[in-house]
Amino acid sequence: MDRKVLITGASGNVASGVLPQLVKKGVAVKAYVRDAAKAEKLKAMGVEPVMGDFLDGAKLEAAAKGMDAVISITPPNPKAAEQASVITQAAKRAGVGHIIRLSAVGAAPDAPTDNGKLHFKTDAEIMASGIPYTILRPNFFMQNLFMSVPTIQAQGSMYWGMGEGSIGIIDVRDIADSLATLGIYGGHHGQIYVQTGPESLTFAEMAETISAAIGKPVKYVAIPVEAVGEAIRGFGMGDWFAQVMMDYSAAYARGWGDFVNGSVEDLTGNPARSFAQFVNEILAPAFKQPAVAR
Repeated sequence: MDRKVLITGASGNVASGVLPQLVKKGVAVKAYVRDAAKAEKLKAMGVEPVMGDFLDGAKLEAAAKGMDAVISITPPNPKAAEQASVITQAAKRAGVGHIIRLSAVGAAPDAPTDNGKLHFKTDAEIMASGIPYTILRPNFFMQNLFMSVPTIQAQGSMYWGMGEGSIGIIDVRDIADSLATLGIYGGHHGQIYVQTGPESLTFAEMAETISAAIGKPVKYVAIPVEAVGEAIRGFGMGDWFAQVMMDYSAAYARGWGDFVNGSVEDLTGNPARSFAQFVNEILAPAFKQPAVAR
């Protein structure tokens, strides 16, 4: 295969599931990273690491030269739209033929979170850039449940601020598979895919599934959104992310994420993984590890 792809945010959880698939299919991959140690690990995988900052347009343009596609991933932060804009403009100057963007569910000018508003700003810029694009907007990640592992281990409880809201929760592996498919085969130009898992679940239902998998009673405790913010700050994640999680919690509690669709299968040819599959294959093994105090 003669495909060449640049991926940004290459050391993140989603990209780490994309890279091996691209390499396995013979795609020549460049990975844009800031951490030298992670760059060495990528090199060992057969990926060409490019060291640089998200705001270094010249470095990004040089990395994008000759690429068939850029997979644009930026971590959630107050400067995400600015960072993504640099990626988009660098891709345009480099003459890239396809930009594949990982956005967020509900991205809109009136999104309930600043994260959603920033993603909409990025999506709108990409759509106006003239570059053929495909945008993914995934729902709440199943892997977010790893945040509850310590409290489940210590107390048998998981604490979230989503009330009784149901969410079409999605496995990050399905997002990675979707991005990899686009990176390998291209196509789907001009499309925006809102992605979900196969079922919409409450956190109480998720707790039941986890309980069955680990052989230990697990209780979901709904907490006020203010307590969500306090917990996020306690993790050292800062005020911006705390507010974003509070706003997401309030939105999901009122049913904002209560829907499912078949977009994962539309892109990959495979049905989206169930929550039970995620728990048994990914989450449950974490409970074999020693509890981590928080």
